Amino acid sequence: MEKVKLYSKSFENEEKMMFLLNYFLLIRSAEQGQVFGVAVQKTDGFGMVVEEDAVEGLFENKDEAEAFLFKLAEGFALPIELTALCDDYISEKEEQNSYVKEQEAS
Repeated sequence: MEKVKLYSKSFENEEKMMFLLNYFLLIRSAEQGQVFGVAVQKTDGFGMVVEEDAVEGLFENKDEAEAFLFKLAEGFALPIELTALCDDYISEKEEQNSYVKEQEAS
């Protein structure tokens, strides 16, 4: 699997400690091309990984994966939030697909 860092954001917590959030695109070869995932990593001021989470195989389209990753970085999403944000994204996409199918059936 390939891991490509696309964004980095620094922030200060309530105790005035500096952290860096790194946002990665995960690329894995599959039978029908490639599938894409996302990862968020939080490091301390010394570059040590404090927290990290990843969701693999979430996207079949690279542009869609990169757009989702941009939204994560724009909102300063933390690793602890990643799974819930991916679940929300999947639910929203399923609702949109369901709505489109209902409209086509009408």
